[in-house]
Amino acid sequence: MEGTMDAIGNTLEATYKQMKATVTRSVDMAASMNAMMEQYLVGSIDVQTHVQGIEKDSDAVRIKISVLNRSQLVVQKCDLQLNISSVERRKSVPFELEVDSRPNFEKDSEKKGDRKEKNPNLVQSAFSLKPGKKYEWTITVEIKRMHQCNGCVEIKFPSIGTGAMLTVSHVFGLYLIHRCKRMWMKSHGIKNCMAVAVSFDGGFLRSFFRVPHNEGIVPGSAFKLSVAGHTIMLPVNKVVGAEVELLVHVLGACFPKEEILEDILLELDMYSRFFIERNNPFSKRLDETC
Repeated sequence: MEGTMDAIGNTLEATYKQMKATVTRSVDMAASMNAMMEQYLVGSIDVQTHVQGIEKDSDAVRIKISVLNRSQLVVQKCDLQLNISSVERRKSVPFELEVDSRPNFEKDSEKKGDRKEKNPNLVQSAFSLKPGKKYEWTITVEIKRMHQCNGCVEIKFPSIGTGAMLTVSHVFGLYLIHRCKRMWMKSHGIKNCMAVAVSFDGGFLRSFFRVPHNEGIVPGSAFKLSVAGHTIMLPVNKVVGAEVELLVHVLGACFPKEEILEDILLELDMYSRFFIERNNPFSKRLDETC
C-alpha cells in the first residue's frame, strides 16, 4: 500500500512538473509574441515633421506633423504630443502650442476636455490610426527662449497584447533661422563700414529669401533677418560666379549673446550647403531621395 501511494505521489509530481513546464513555455511564447507584435507596431508608425517660419517678427514657428500607419492593424487610443528641449543641456524649454489644423477623425476620437489643460504639450488624444493611412497636423509653436532647440514628437498608444504604453519618437531641429522673418531688399541705406564678410550660394539666397526671378542679386541690394526685435542686415558686397559675398550688420539692440548671431550665420551656411548638395545632379543624397 505504501509503495502504491509513493508511486501515485511520484506520478502526480511528474505531472505537475510537466504542466508547470508547459505553462512556462506558453507564457514565454505569449510574451515573445507580444514583444514581436509591439516591435512590429512601433516600427510601423512613421512620424515626420516639416518646420517653417512665420512671416512676422515673432518667436513662432509652424510645424507640420505627419503620421503614417504602415501596419495592417488599427492602432487605437493614440496620444500625440510635442516636447522641446535645449540642445546643450537637454532641459525642457517653455513654449506655447496652438493647433491650426488636424485630421477629421471619427466621433470616438479626441473630445476637447481637461486633458489639454493637464498636458499643455498635447496635440491630440484618444484617436485611432487606420492601416495604410496618413494623418497630418499643422501647429504653431511660440518658443519662449532665444536658443537652438530640439523638438520631439511622441505618439503613445497601448500594446494590443499587454496594454503597456508604447512610444514612437521623432526628434528634429528647431533652429534660430526658423524663427527669423526673412526678406530681400532691392536697395538699402547702410553706409559702408568695417563688417564681417560671409559668402553663400546665390541660388540658395534666391530660394531662401524668395527673391523674384526677374530681379538680380547685385551690390546695392540686401537681405534682412528679423527675430524678437533684433535685425540682421546682409547687404550684397560683391558677386563672383555663383558665390555672393555679404556684409553682416546688426541693427538696433544687440543680441543678448554673441553666440546667437554666430549660430544664425552657421545655420544659414548649413542650409546653403544642403541646398547645393540637393540641387547637384551628381549628389549621392539626391539619388537616395529620388
